[in-house]
Amino acid sequence: MLGKSVVLTAMVCAMTLFAGIMAFAQVTEPPYVFLLRSRDGVVTPERTKHGETGGGFIQVTQITPNVVMFLMRGAAAAGVEHAGSAGMQFKLEQDLEIMSTRAGLRPPRLVAAAWLIGSLDSTLRNGGTAEQAPACATFRSVALTEPIVSMCIKPHSVGSGENLLVNERVGPLEAVVAPGAYHLSQTFAINVNQEKACYLTGSVAANFDPEPRLEGKWNDVLKPFRAVPKRDFGYRVILRVVEDVPPVEAPPPQTETLPPPQPVPQASEKVPEPPTVLKGENSPR
Repeated sequence: MLGKSVVLTAMVCAMTLFAGIMAFAQVTEPPYVFLLRSRDGVVTPERTKHGETGGGFIQVTQITPNVVMFLMRGAAAAGVEHAGSAGMQFKLEQDLEIMSTRAGLRPPRLVAAAWLIGSLDSTLRNGGTAEQAPACATFRSVALTEPIVSMCIKPHSVGSGENLLVNERVGPLEAVVAPGAYHLSQTFAINVNQEKACYLTGSVAANFDPEPRLEGKWNDVLKPFRAVPKRDFGYRVILRVVEDVPPVEAPPPQTETLPPPQPVPQASEKVPEPPTVLKGENSPR
């Protein structure tokens, strides 16, 4: 009999614990989440005899159920000996869906931001260019053609011995959306070109990768920013979906009631007092 009581008590405790875990999970789960669908991502490297590309990949990471990151990284370098050139083109087409996790929620709000960090370098003062094309991302509904959020980071270029560290950010941009199917388009490109010059040596490079995986002969052109932390190099777009907050109601205007006007009391007229006469010792009595 005692054994049955112990088993029954254990079952009740287990059910209570399971119910508590489920309730905690429901409270901590985000109101809205991303569901990643089909994807088409391509990186196209191009180079001539004395050009080289390194790295070059597209990474999609679901950081949390309601946060997704899209990352593009790569590097290119070219030298003067054989009129070198190199470049990389990145393109991503990602389908995703915004889904609610429970009923009774306010509409979802999309929060989007983009970062671009990298370096453009050149060593020859008489020519050679390194450039980064516009880095753009567009988020739209599958049912609509107009973009909901559009972000584009301006292009940069260097030449004639110039060096440039690019650190650009767009956003965060926000928009109220609805649960359903959406599409993200993201593009990025880097290009370097070094013309041939007689009796001169030099090179150009565009580096947007923490580990560019370029040959050691390009260390000289990458030297100006070798001490810069490169962990965040690349072009990244982050999407986050949250529950829209209710509008804040402005407090009603406060009115103050003034007391009714009162008549101003008039000052009473005073009769002037007669002058005081001082009597001295020689004054008549």
